[in-house]
Amino acid sequence: MKHASSNHEVWSTEQDKLLLETVLQHLSNGSSQKKAFEDVAGKIGRTLGACAFRFNSVLRKQHGDVIRSVQNKNNDEVTSRMVIDFPRSNNSSNEGLASNWEQVLNFLHLQSQEVQQTKQMLQDALEENTRLTKELEHLKQIRSKMESLGMNISKILDLFNT
Repeated sequence: MKHASSNHEVWSTEQDKLLLETVLQHLSNGSSQKKAFEDVAGKIGRTLGACAFRFNSVLRKQHGDVIRSVQNKNNDEVTSRMVIDFPRSNNSSNEGLASNWEQVLNFLHLQSQEVQQTKQMLQDALEENTRLTKELEHLKQIRSKMESLGMNISKILDLFNT
């Protein structure tokens, strides 16, 4: 596989495929897109930001159904874990009641872990947003300087041509 040496090289089919497969794998395992971008960036010779942009601007549009089905599957799995099956019996023993409470506690423990994971994913997303906002601001400054430089070169050329 050819590694991109410039941010302006065209994305290959292999790079797109590996990016999509990596994101889908991460999503099906409950991981974040950011982690997927971090995982695949070095493998395809692109930056994390370039991977995120490519995925969100191109691959998400081309493969939206597959991506949504993976995300929906994960949502269904979370919902199914939220249902606690309490046995219904006429037996009023404390043993059955203790078992039910144990299920409730286990459920609450799992929910607590999922909340912590979600908080971490949110924190990661916020950090990535901050990083990308700074990167965008930096690129805007570079573009402005390049436009200014282009105008100056144009004026110099006009002087030589007159």
